[in-house]
Amino acid sequence: MLCQARVESAVRSQLMQQNPCPLDVLLARLPQFSWNEVFAVVDRLSRTGQLVLRHPERFSYEVSLGVLRGGAAD
Repeated sequence: MLCQARVESAVRSQLMQQNPCPLDVLLARLPQFSWNEVFAVVDRLSRTGQLVLRHPERFSYEVSLGVLRGGAAD
């Protein structure tokens, strides 16, 4: 779990610098983590509304910070 927390912190930090961010760019900015580690965190956080994963065009995904209102995910 400690490693997952480090990945989550790194993902959030990157998204605070560039939001939204293409998934491939996010992965390139986090070379210390594997694709699987980053995507597992993005997947988990997107399911709880903390991140938003969009598919704006073919072969492209975009990650952004989610907006929580009243303690519940949109």
